[in-house]
Amino acid sequence: MRKTTTLFAGSLLSISMLAASNGWAGDMETYKITITNLTPGQPIAPVMAASHRGGMSFFEVGQAPSDELAMLAEAGNGAPMAAKLLTMPGVSDAQVSTMGLTFPGKSTTMMITAKPGRDNVSIGAMLGATNDAFLAVTDVMLPKDNQITTYMADAYDSGSETNDELSTTVPGLGGAGYSPFDDGEGFVHIHNGIHGIGDLYAAERDWRNPVAQIVIQRVK
Repeated sequence: MRKTTTLFAGSLLSISMLAASNGWAGDMETYKITITNLTPGQPIAPVMAASHRGGMSFFEVGQAPSDELAMLAEAGNGAPMAAKLLTMPGVSDAQVSTMGLTFPGKSTTMMITAKPGRDNVSIGAMLGATNDAFLAVTDVMLPKDNQITTYMADAYDSGSETNDELSTTVPGLGGAGYSPFDDGEGFVHIHNGIHGIGDLYAAERDWRNPVAQIVIQRVK
């Protein structure tokens, strides 16, 4: 079983306690996030986005992945990560897109609420035809007023599953998703792509960073 790490400092609080202590009511704005798939052959799983105070991240490069990160990166399921983040002090909102897969060249739009001028945002989603690759931007600034902010997302390897590149272990190709007894490399790192060591065709499934464009706009 992989090691579970906690990446947010502080004790766990209930969502209702956080809402009361942070003054969510009447203190939030809505932001539209548009994610465009820049890869030639990787579907992007439903996107997880969280707004939070600056200086936070839902993973750390070089550190062991949490079980919630493994679920996001291996199974394309960002709901456990969103639920975990919502219990953390300093997190205002966490959502998972309901629009399904985002195919190459296509875009997905989702909404999130945040405290303007105080919150940043972090975003993550699995690259569907991989063992445990995920795109991410972490702790980036939200736009001010009518500005539109654009970020480019690279692909990371959660280090939680062996990169055997077999369709039987890739959920986006009908294989198994979450693999709790496979420790992989054991740490999060930049993904080095598809190499054709299994039955995934590298010429179709490989990519170069960045893998997604993320555009954020404040909604009046």
